[in-house]
Amino acid sequence: MLICRFSVFMLCVTSLLLTPTMNFAADKSTADKNAPEAARLVKVLNSDADTYDKAMACRRLAAIGDASSATAIAKYLGDEKLATYARSALENIPGPAADKALRDALKTVKGNLLVGVINSIGKRKDRGAVDDLTPLLSDKNTNVAIAAAHAIGEIGTSEAAKALLLALGKGDAKLQQEVGFACLMCAKSLANIKDNQLALTLVNTVQKMDLPDNILLAATQQSIVLQGKAGLGLLAEQLKSDDLQRFRAGLQAAQKLGKISSSTLIETYPRLPEERKALLVAALGTLQAPSALPTVIKATSGDSQELKLQAIFAIGELAPVANDEQKTQALNSLFALVKQKDADLAGAAETVIVKLNSSQPSAEIEKRIEASIRKLLESETRESQLAGIKLAGGCRLSSATPVLLQLVNHSNPEVKQAAISALGGTTSLDDLPKLIKLTLASSPDSPAGQALVAACSRLPLEETAQALAGGIEGATTDQKLILLDQLAAIGGETALETVVAAARSNDDALQNKATDLLGKWVTIDVAPPLLELAKSLENNKYKIRSLRGYIRVARQLNMTPEERLEVCRNTLAIAERNDEKKLVFEVLRRNPTPQAVNYTVSLLKDKSLNVPASTTIVSWAERGTPIDDELLADALQRVIASTSNNGLKQRAAQQHERISAQAKQGEKELGFQSLFNGKTFDGWHGNKKIFRIEDGEIIAGSLTEKVERNEFLRSNKVYDDFELKLEFKLLGDKTNAGVQIRTAEIPDHHEVSGYQADLGTGYWGCLYDESRRKKILAGPPAELRDLPVRMNDWNSYRIRCEGPRIRIWINDVQTVDFTEADPQIPLKGIIALQIHGNLVNEAHYRNVRLREL
Repeated sequence: MLICRFSVFMLCVTSLLLTPTMNFAADKSTADKNAPEAARLVKVLNSDADTYDKAMACRRLAAIGDASSATAIAKYLGDEKLATYARSALENIPGPAADKALRDALKTVKGNLLVGVINSIGKRKDRGAVDDLTPLLSDKNTNVAIAAAHAIGEIGTSEAAKALLLALGKGDAKLQQEVGFACLMCAKSLANIKDNQLALTLVNTVQKMDLPDNILLAATQQSIVLQGKAGLGLLAEQLKSDDLQRFRAGLQAAQKLGKISSSTLIETYPRLPEERKALLVAALGTLQAPSALPTVIKATSGDSQELKLQAIFAIGELAPVANDEQKTQALNSLFALVKQKDADLAGAAETVIVKLNSSQPSAEIEKRIEASIRKLLESETRESQLAGIKLAGGCRLSSATPVLLQLVNHSNPEVKQAAISALGGTTSLDDLPKLIKLTLASSPDSPAGQALVAACSRLPLEETAQALAGGIEGATTDQKLILLDQLAAIGGETALETVVAAARSNDDALQNKATDLLGKWVTIDVAPPLLELAKSLENNKYKIRSLRGYIRVARQLNMTPEERLEVCRNTLAIAERNDEKKLVFEVLRRNPTPQAVNYTVSLLKDKSLNVPASTTIVSWAERGTPIDDELLADALQRVIASTSNNGLKQRAAQQHERISAQAKQGEKELGFQSLFNGKTFDGWHGNKKIFRIEDGEIIAGSLTEKVERNEFLRSNKVYDDFELKLEFKLLGDKTNAGVQIRTAEIPDHHEVSGYQADLGTGYWGCLYDESRRKKILAGPPAELRDLPVRMNDWNSYRIRCEGPRIRIWINDVQTVDFTEADPQIPLKGIIALQIHGNLVNEAHYRNVRLREL
């Protein structure tokens, strides 16, 4: 059975006042981008697809749907299996279309499905639905009536308030209490839009009704808050009540009112029993009204430990916002408490003193704290001295370090250990060598090591690392191991250099420790030295450990896709064992990017790597990844063509069929049209002596003779905004070609003028301005231009022109994102395929298709 989303008796008082928030779909630009996918999903909903596919369509439309999706989704609001998915989608689609779809459903769906629709209307806070929902308040189905009340309460307008006021007191007891609850919801919404008077009318009316105590208490609480200062009298009544629930409701109301309620709480305090005083003092702390500090300080002398503890914690909230005179009074009380034998009270007081010291107090207050701590350190009683030691460490009192260094030799073990621990908080850079010396002279499990860790973690990183590195010279091997651990714990440039130097040493113990630490380093700057160690170390154990640590950087740390791929390349270049090679493919499998796909495809040619590379590509397809369908389909086709593993070949073929169909359907729905039929030059013109058609490809140039000059096969049609896709392959020792876009023909000349998506040695993926500005306008760094390209093989080109913006991708790796700043440059023109002159090379083009935007 479907039940209403709210049940009064399952909610606490505070949750009665909460309202859900909406999370609509993304902004307009994102919606435009998602429009083709949304249109495809609407077709699924309007088809005879199975229930699962329609459910998944609704689920996705909840994220990307718009007004055009609402009608198709709404058809399933009355479907037992799909109603939940449909409501979820409509709840998240912005705009009036979704509101109308849900309102219309009020007339057609029945029973529990109707309850769901009403809940969705409430979630959307559809103001226009109040008139449609009001008649349902008297529906014979109690669940429907309750849902209507809650939805109207969530909508929270003046019209909603009027409808609820008319419904109060009508129906059975269950409905009445839910309508009362809805009134409180509505009142909160009205208060949020500053209609306090109508909100107060609602809660005051609820207070007069015969409703459960929790509803009446919530109404009283809201009444106090809505009245502000005028509600302080009602607040006082609640605080003086013998009923503990009323007292607690009053405290909650006081916290909502804020500081204006503090005087009422202070006046009430003396009349209360100890257990209630503790609750009230805690509330005073949250109000942060300095005027309450005297009352709270007095409470530290109360009879019960709970009251004292709450008072100490309240001082921690109030003292930071008090003036220096009030802070001094608070400190006097706290320092008296730290001397007590009650460990809980003393510990709480110490915590609050440390908090006050860290709240950036005035210089005068800092001096008082320091003087009080010094007085405790000089005390002859152990309790006071221990308290002073702990406070010195907690307050990071560097002036106390000399005293603490003396106390580390104290005869009392408790004092000695406390002093060592406190040095972790007090040690300055100047005193750090002394703490290092103390640590090295102590046993490995001494608290000095922990103190050193604490000190190093808060002191300036590089200076701290230099001090630790300085301690290595002259230290024993065991001491060096301790310092290496400390260096690794803080990290940074000096620490890394020192640990790497230890890894290169001739001491086996140091090499073992250093390579272990480097393998667990938490920043990616460790990658280059690990690679160098993997190449240069003579000990095979540490060589392998360094290489595995290098791979771990790519597996576990935050790297860019390019950095991660570089680790994979470098590892496979030097790895001798299959164990490390296997880790590389694990990295690739976990990080499916276009760059990773292209690199993995390149590994298929290596017989020793074909199976793991094929397995990686197939796993991407089977698991589902964000990889472009065309790129993945091409990779799968290459697996089929290259692998001798029949099982992988079969799996690849199954996925290739599915993903290729998916890619073709996606292009069809986006409106791509073929510009080349594979047989003729229909739609194109150019030098037919240079350009020819073979096996469905456009081929230009020769591998035996130079092409005398630049030649271009030109489209007959002019295009402005478009997305162009094609495949290319360049053959020859030195290659150069390109795809002209938004280009103008030069009359009676073999050249053209305009943008070129460049191809060839040194220019892959660049945007060049042919015969106009004659320069590269944008492109990847020269050292990265070859990376996405499969040399002497087929590659994909995608070029998108929208207004002044031009973007280019090779094998789905973006190489250009350029915006034209010159308003004189034309943003339309022909498309042309180039072969460069004066070179012995061939340019192959196929599968040329375009969609106009």
